[in-house]
Amino acid sequence: MSADPLTVAARYVEIGRPELALQALAGLDGDTAAHPYALLLRGRALCEMERFDDAAQAARDGLADAPADIALLYLLSVAEEGRGDLAAAEAAILAALAEESDDAVLLCQYARVLMHGGALDKAERVLDKADAAEPGSVGVLTNRVSLAYLRHDDKTAERLTKELLALDPEDAQAHRLLGALAANRGDMDTAAERLGTAVREDPGDHRTADAARAAGGMRSLFWLPNRFFARYGAIQTWIGAVVVLSLLRTTGMAGLAVAATIAWVVFCIWSWVAAAVASRRGW
Repeated sequence: MSADPLTVAARYVEIGRPELALQALAGLDGDTAAHPYALLLRGRALCEMERFDDAAQAARDGLADAPADIALLYLLSVAEEGRGDLAAAEAAILAALAEESDDAVLLCQYARVLMHGGALDKAERVLDKADAAEPGSVGVLTNRVSLAYLRHDDKTAERLTKELLALDPEDAQAHRLLGALAANRGDMDTAAERLGTAVREDPGDHRTADAARAAGGMRSLFWLPNRFFARYGAIQTWIGAVVVLSLLRTTGMAGLAVAATIAWVVFCIWSWVAAAVASRRGW
C-alpha cells in the first residue's frame, strides 16, 4: 500500500527537500490538489525554492476556500515579503494576527516584515510582545539578532547570536550571521569558517555558499586593503588618512608626508584592483 502523497509531501517539506515535495503533490487528483492543505504544502515548498510568485498564488488559491486559515495567511505574508510587496505581506500577517493575536510565530513574521521595511523600533515592540507570549522562544531570539544587525549594533548581535548557538549549535542562521559580522570587520578566516558551517547545516542556501567561497578566497594577502576597509569603514579610513597626511604637512614633515601620500595612493589602487577582481569572480 503506497503512502499518502500529502503525508509524503509534508515530510519532504519538513526535511528541506521541496523539489521532492512538489513531485509528490503532482500525483494528486484535481479535488485533492485544490484542497487548502495541499496548497499550503505546495506554497511552503515553493517558498523554500524562492519561487515566491508561485508560492503567493498557491496561498491565495487556498485562502479562496479557507479565508481565515492562519497557516495560509502566514505563508502568504512570507511569500509576499519574498516578492518585495511589503504592504501585501503586512496585510496578510495582520489578518492572521486578527485570528490569533498572541501567537509568537505570527508576531515574529510581523516583526520581520517591519524590519524589512525599516520600522525597527516598531519591530522591537512586536518582538517584546512575542517574547511575552512565548518566553525563551528561539524564534524571538533569532529575530532580535537580526534587529541588532540591522541597527549596526554588532556587539549585541554577536552576543545574542552566541546565546542562540548555545541553545542550538546547529542553527544555520546563527552561523550565517556570525559569518556576516566577521566579514564586516574584515576577519575573513572566521567568516569563511562560520559561513561554511551554515552551508553544511543548510546546503540549499546558495547565496550563503557563494559568500563562503568569497570569504575563503579573500583570506590571502592580496585582499589586505579590502579587509582593512571592511574593518574600519571606507569613509572613516579616508578621513583618517586625510587627517594624518594634513598633520604631517602642517608639522613640517614634508618628506614623510610625500612618502605617506604615495603609500596611500598605492594602497587605494591596490584595493580598487582587488575589488575589480572580486567583481569579475562574482563575489
